[in-house]
Amino acid sequence: MDRGIKSRVIICDPHPYARLGIRRSLEKDPALSVVAEVAELSELLSAAELYDPDAVVLDGQLHLGHARELADLDAALVVVGDTDSATRWIGLTQVDVGALVHCYDPVEDLVVAVRKAVDGTGYVSPGLSGALLKLTRAMAPRHLSAVPTHAPLTSRESEVLQLVRRGLANKEIARRLGLSEKTIKFHVSNVLAKAHVASRAQLIALAPAM
Repeated sequence: MDRGIKSRVIICDPHPYARLGIRRSLEKDPALSVVAEVAELSELLSAAELYDPDAVVLDGQLHLGHARELADLDAALVVVGDTDSATRWIGLTQVDVGALVHCYDPVEDLVVAVRKAVDGTGYVSPGLSGALLKLTRAMAPRHLSAVPTHAPLTSRESEVLQLVRRGLANKEIARRLGLSEKTIKFHVSNVLAKAHVASRAQLIALAPAM
């Protein structure tokens, strides 16, 4: 990185005190310049057009569901979250995420994460590595033997069944398939009825993963 050129950073967080803390941390690094602070995604998109940032530091809890909009940003994303956010990171796989930072990491780590995101080397907080490994294992394809049913499953029911047997909750399945949680509950109920079982646990036990 050219020492004479500062990397432009936008902070996106709904909490004003959080934005203030992040700004103060980043401005300690002479290579970084905070050009804007915003609270909402709509403000972020407008600010990005105006300031053309190199990186955006954003609150993962608020923005992980907006991957499509974030994909339009020509900037590396530094997502600040916790281990509970791991399952929602799936939605960011098509976005230029340059760093994942644990919300309780020291501020120095955030500075390092932003710099690495900008230069393309990337950064993952050690505090999130365990959650990422667990998520990677859960996403890995496995062969599942057939579940006997007393009536044919629709293609959607078969898709829901496979995700249920991989241990995903209804909310996670809904997010993965882009459906409402109510719709997923409906499909799960149909599968249980067709398999003549009363619970998800029984459904999984019918034919464990091979």
